[in-house]
Amino acid sequence: MKLTETIAAAVLGLAAVVNGHMEMASPLPFRSKFNTALASNDIDYSMTSPLDKNGIDFPCKGYHNLLGTPLGASAATWAPGGSYSFTITGNADHNGGSCQASLSYDKGKTFKVIHSYIGGCPSAKGDSSYQFTVPTDAPAGEALFAWTWFNRVGNREMYMNCAAVTIGAGKKRDASTPFSSRPDIFVANVANGVCTYEGKDVQLPNPGPDVDYKSLGTVQPGPPPGQEKCGQAADAPAAPPAGQPIASPSPAPVVAPVVAPPQATQPAETYPSASKIPGGVFITSPVGQPAGQPTAKPTTPVSLTSHAPAVTLSQPKPSPPPAVATSAAASVPAAPQPTKPASGGSSPSNGAVTAGPTCSGEGQWSCASDGKSFQRCASGMWSASMPVAPGTSCQPRTSDNLTLVNKRGGSDFVRRRRFVPERFQRVRALA
Repeated sequence: MKLTETIAAAVLGLAAVVNGHMEMASPLPFRSKFNTALASNDIDYSMTSPLDKNGIDFPCKGYHNLLGTPLGASAATWAPGGSYSFTITGNADHNGGSCQASLSYDKGKTFKVIHSYIGGCPSAKGDSSYQFTVPTDAPAGEALFAWTWFNRVGNREMYMNCAAVTIGAGKKRDASTPFSSRPDIFVANVANGVCTYEGKDVQLPNPGPDVDYKSLGTVQPGPPPGQEKCGQAADAPAAPPAGQPIASPSPAPVVAPVVAPPQATQPAETYPSASKIPGGVFITSPVGQPAGQPTAKPTTPVSLTSHAPAVTLSQPKPSPPPAVATSAAASVPAAPQPTKPASGGSSPSNGAVTAGPTCSGEGQWSCASDGKSFQRCASGMWSASMPVAPGTSCQPRTSDNLTLVNKRGGSDFVRRRRFVPERFQRVRALA
C-alpha cells in the first residue's frame, strides 16, 4: 500500500509540474482549488491542463455530471440581461488566443455561445477578467457556464472549465438573437476532425452576436496538415479581413469529439517543426497547492507495465491543406517539410538526462541507468528527475511505460498497475 501511494504521489506531482497553464477562478469551477468549501481530496489541481487530445474528458474535463450533486452546487446567480464577468488566472498565457463563454441547459450536451473573444484571451499572466451579458431571453433554472480557450502559441489544445450557475426568473425581454438560435461553441483539437493553427488567433467560425475583437492576426480553423496533426499558421488557408464573414462550402454543425476508452498504451508522437517561439513548454507549479500534498490528478492515464511493446517512431509527410473559399482570392502555400526536434544535453553520471534538453518522444518515460530516478518527456522537453520510492528501482530505458521493480524477501517482482485519474472514477460512479 505504501509503495502504491509513493508511486502515485511521484507521478501525480510530475503531472502538476508540467501542466501549469491557465484556469477559470470565477465563477468557481467544479473541484477548483479556489473553492474553500471543498475537502482536499475533492480538489483537482490539474485544472490548468487542457482537455485530453482524444476528447475522452469533453466537455468540462468530465465534471459536467457533477451538476445537481453536492460537489456541483451553484457558484453564482445571474439575471437575464445582467452584465457579469468571469476571471482567468495562471502562469502560462501562451500569448493569448481566442475564448468563448457559453451556457448549457441540458447537462453539457449542447453549449450556446453568449460571448466570444477573438484575440487577447487571456490577455496576460496572472488574473484577467472578461465581461459578458446574460441574454435577455435566457431560460431560468440551473445551467452549466463554460469557458473555452484555444491558445495562440504552443501545442494545439483546447482548454475548458465549467461551473454550475443559476439563471434567475427575471422579466424576460425579446432578444435580437433568440437564445435557441445562438451558435454552439467551437470545438477543436480533441480528435473531432477540426484543428487550430499555431502562431495566430483562431478566427472562431460562428462567434455569435456578442464579440470582442482584439486580434492582430487571425487564421481560420481547418483539418490538420496532412490530415494527421495540428500545425502552424503557415500551413492554414488565409483568413478574411476583420469584419468579413468566413466563407465555407456549406454550413455544417460543429462535430463533438467521439468518446472512446483510452488505450492501455499509446505510441509516442513526433511533431512538425515549431515556430521560432518555443511555445508549449511551461514548467510551472499550480498556484495554491500545498507542498507535498499528493492530490493532483493527471489529465491522462499513466500506464505502468512490466513489458512495453515495441514502438516505431515515424513522422508522416504532410500534404498541402485543401483550398478553402474566402471572400478574397487566396493562395495556399505548400506545407513545409517537418523536421524532428533536436535532442541534446549532457547526461549526469547516473544516466539521467539533464532537465531542459529537448526530446522527441512526447509522453515517454526515461529511467536512469542506476534505476533510482525517472523523467518524462513533456511539451518537447525532459522534466526534472524524480526519485523512485524507497526499496524500489526502475528498469533503465526510455519507453512509453515506466517499469518499477520492488525487492521483497530477497527476490524481485514487478508490480503492474494502471493509474486512472480519480475524476474519471467519480464520473463513472455518478453517471
